[in-house]
Amino acid sequence: MTGRTSPSSEERLAALHEKLLAAVTDLVQSDRWRQMLTTAARFPTYSPSNVLLIAAQRPDATRVAGIRTWNDLGRRVVKGERGIAILAPCTYRPTRTDPEVASRNAEPGPPRSADEDPVSRRELRGFRVVHVFDVNQTEGQALPDVEPQLLTGDAPLHLWEHLAAVVDEDGYVVERGPCPPGANGYTAFRLRTVRIRDDVEPAQATKTLAHELGHIRADHERRFPDYAASAQCRGRAEVEAESVAFLVSTSAGLDTASYSLPYIAGWSEGQPGLLRESATQVLLTARSIGAPDNRGNEQGSRTADLALGGSWDLAPALARGLDHS
Repeated sequence: MTGRTSPSSEERLAALHEKLLAAVTDLVQSDRWRQMLTTAARFPTYSPSNVLLIAAQRPDATRVAGIRTWNDLGRRVVKGERGIAILAPCTYRPTRTDPEVASRNAEPGPPRSADEDPVSRRELRGFRVVHVFDVNQTEGQALPDVEPQLLTGDAPLHLWEHLAAVVDEDGYVVERGPCPPGANGYTAFRLRTVRIRDDVEPAQATKTLAHELGHIRADHERRFPDYAASAQCRGRAEVEAESVAFLVSTSAGLDTASYSLPYIAGWSEGQPGLLRESATQVLLTARSIGAPDNRGNEQGSRTADLALGGSWDLAPALARGLDHS
C-alpha cells in the first residue's frame, strides 16, 4: 500500500490561483459590485485642468460632485463646508446669419435623428465658476463602493527579508519613504529602485513589496512598454502583479484577500477571465519568487481557505486612479 504523496509547490500554487479566480468571480457578480458600478457612473469626469484645481484646493479629495448629484445619492453637504471651485463650460446654440448658411439651412434634408446629441450643435463661449464638494464634505447614505483595504498587523517571519533578497538579486534597491498620493509603492525601472511607503504597517508593506517584485519578475518593463499610456497594458500588469503578491503572501501565511480581491477585480474591470489568461505567467513568476523556509504549504492553504471561503470586510470607495499596490 503506497503512502499518500503531498502536493508539490506547483500544484499548491495552481490550486491557490483557482481559489483566487473563484473569489474574484464571486465578488464581481455580487449585488454590491453592481451597485458600486452604478453609483460610480453617476460621478462626473473632470478635465485635467479641473483635476489640478481640485487638488490645489483639497489635496485629500477622493470623490467629487455637485450638490445635485450628492442629493440624488442620498447625501447632503455638511452645513458650513466650503465648495471646491472648478470651471464649467458655457455653451450656446449657434445663430447663423451667413447667407450661404441660411440658404443651406433652407434646403430640404434628412430629418434629424431623435437621439442626435444636441451638445454637438452648440458652441463653446467661455467658462464659469461652479462649486463641487468632496465626499468627506457630505453626510448621509453610505456609498455602495468596494476598495482594497489596507492590511494591518505584522508580516510572517522572514517574508520581508526573503522578498528584499530577491529584489536585490534582480539588481534593484529597496527603499522606504513617501510615495505619490494613493500609491503604497512603486518600481522605478530606470533607476532600479523599489520604494515602499514608510507609514503603513508591516503586513501591507510586505504585500506591496511582493506586488512590486511581481512587476519585476514578470518582466513588465519589457512586456508592457506602454504601461503609462495604455489602460489595457496597465490593467494586465496590475492584475498579474497583485495575483503574484497574493500567491506569494498567502503561501507564506499572510492573508491579503481584503486588499487583493477588490484590487484585482477593479483592474480587470470586472472580467475574471483576465486572471485565467494570465495564469501561466502568474504561476511561473510566483514560483520563481518562492517563500521563506518553504512555508508555502499547509499553513498557506489554511490561510487561503479562511480568507477566500469566509466573509471579509471591504472598505468603501473604489479608487483606480493610481497603482495602489
